[in-house]
Order: sequence, then structure tokens, then C-alpha cells
Amino acid sequence: MKAKYNILITDDDNDFRRSTVRLLWLISAVEFAVQEAANGEEALNILNDTPVDCVLLDHRMPGGTGVEWIETFLDAAPHIAVVMVTGQGDEETAVQAMKNGAVDYLVKGTLTTEILQKTVTNAVEKVRMREALQDAERHRVMIESLGTVCHHLGQPMTTVTTFLELMKREALAPSLKNMMDECSGVVEQVDELLNRLQKVCMYRTEPYLPSSDGSPSCVEDAILRI
Repeated sequence: MKAKYNILITDDDNDFRRSTVRLLWLISAVEFAVQEAANGEEALNILNDTPVDCVLLDHRMPGGTGVEWIETFLDAAPHIAVVMVTGQGDEETAVQAMKNGAVDYLVKGTLTTEILQKTVTNAVEKVRMREALQDAERHRVMIESLGTVCHHLGQPMTTVTTFLELMKREALAPSLKNMMDECSGVVEQVDELLNRLQKVCMYRTEPYLPSSDGSPSCVEDAILRI
């Protein structure tokens, strides 16, 4: 199956948007679903409502330049690839756009199907690869953290077990002996849990505190599911 990308062309020049759409349609190796916005506000509304892989973003627009909108777009949709579209000789804008979070840039007047396909696909795949590496690093840190926690908890649990065994050798009233036995059972359960946690190699999170509409209220409101 051909790769498919959702593209958002953000430019106040209707003719440029139309010509870019035609170029994307002419690319046969990749399938593009294209949306259009005449300014940053329209683009932001689309990003809030629709999945987008890549934004082709013009710089000179009413209501704020493209460079000024980049960070807002990335706050709304962190997984998008932003490609700045500049005029000839506007390298300074392209540099600033990259500093603000754009992945690449295109120069108006030089667009071809080949350049467009290569730039868009490379930008999207670069973002996806970066996210995959970040996920892998988060996973590594989480697994190492679990191992460290289990190690530090294991030592005091060993001490508790030792003291319980010593106390059981003393002459105790039946009620105290029952409490000691219950404590020993709890310690065994904790030890078993620690042993299981030390063997964890995969994990995921799931909603913990749903909002009023039933959706997770924020990223922090998630519980680790082993």
C-alpha cells in the first residue's frame, strides 16, 4: 500500500495553495489528503480538530507570520512536521523557522513534484523517528527506575522479614501471634510484587482520573499498567 500523509497548506495566497494541491495530486508514489487554511487561525482550528502529518506554512500572512505561528501549532499538535515556505533569498526566515521547531523549508518558485514529495516525506519520517527514539528512551528510563525502586525496597523488606522471624520465637499471646502471622503474609505479598516488578520489560499507561466528559484530563492523570 502507498504511504498516506495528511497535509495542511497554510497560505493566504489562494493561487499558491491551488498550485501546491495540484503538484501533490500529481505525485503517484505517495497518497496525500490535503486541507487548506488562509491564515494561522484557520490552520490552528484544523489542527485542533483533524489529524495532520505535515504543515506547509507560508511566512508572510495576515494575523501573524508563519514563524510566529510555529510554536503555537506544535503546542496544539506536537507530532506534526512543520515545513516553512519562504520566498527567494529569505534564508534568514528559514533559519529562524528551524529554531522555532520547523523540520525543513521550501522556496516558492522552485517547487516540483520531486522536491515536494522528498521534502514532505522526509520531514514526516524525521518527526516519527524522533518520537520513536524519545519513546524508546522513556521506556528505558522507566524500566531502569523500576529496577532501582525494587532494589531499594527489597533491602528494608528483608530487614522486616528478619525481625518478624525473631519476634515469632518469643512467647507471644495468641492475638499477637495472629497479628505477626498476618504481617508475615503481607511481607510475602510485597516480596512477590517486587520480584514481578523486577522482571518487567514492557509497560503502558492508561487513564486514571477521567474528566467530566469521560476523557483523560491530562497526561499526568495516567496510571502505569504492568
